[in-house]
Amino acid sequence: MIMDAAKLSSIIRAKKKKLLEAEPELVGTSPVPDMNAQDVYDKEQQGRIESTLDVPHKINADDKLGTGYEGVGLSPEEKSRMPRLRAYLNSLDMGM
Repeated sequence: MIMDAAKLSSIIRAKKKKLLEAEPELVGTSPVPDMNAQDVYDKEQQGRIESTLDVPHKINADDKLGTGYEGVGLSPEEKSRMPRLRAYLNSLDMGM
């Protein structure tokens, strides 16, 4: 469905004319925003369901950085668990 150019042009002109002749909207003149970014974030978090439930305080993942194994691959603690886990998984019957 393609409109011809003359009809499309007349629709655009009518819309521009309507905008020019319309009453101006009332706009606040304060130079600062109604809410800053931190206020918006705080309101979003306050509205989340977690705030209404009896759950523990949220953790910050950045606080946990640098407190554990920082090498490549499995940590020594995880390596000690692997033989037990492998033995357990091998003992399970996976046949149907």
